[in-house]
Amino acid sequence: MTQPKTTTPRRQASVLTVATVRTYRQLDLTDAQRLVEHWSAAYPAMRAILDSVITAQRTAERPTVDLRRLEDTRRELGQVDRGTHRVCTRSAPSFSPTSAGWLVRNVIAVTHVGHPDAGAIYRLAAELADLAADEVPPGIDPATKEEQ
Repeated sequence: MTQPKTTTPRRQASVLTVATVRTYRQLDLTDAQRLVEHWSAAYPAMRAILDSVITAQRTAERPTVDLRRLEDTRRELGQVDRGTHRVCTRSAPSFSPTSAGWLVRNVIAVTHVGHPDAGAIYRLAAELADLAADEVPPGIDPATKEEQ
């Protein structure tokens, strides 16, 4: 009797660079370096989590997550990591803390809080959230109701 072949999701190393992150012009060198460190610590785990959840959901009798959204998230995370992500189809490739934050949020939604790499993913999410606060569109007041 042969054992079923099991594969472990490969952990893809991050290739995100400070130069790629600095396409978001509001970041100084120190912030960009810190963000790349957080991304590099979390990206392989995020890919592995998405790979395993997608594989499990594809074979599930009744999927419990939006499989298409997770597949899109995995693809777009790769684009962010390679510096080829476009916020819209007509824009040049650039880094966006808001876009990256939404993608990380999708990973967090399928990650158990006790996962060994959850801390790194949450730290990345916090860093992106802090940066995204500076990305509020013109005409929108970023102040909360309590401050008004």
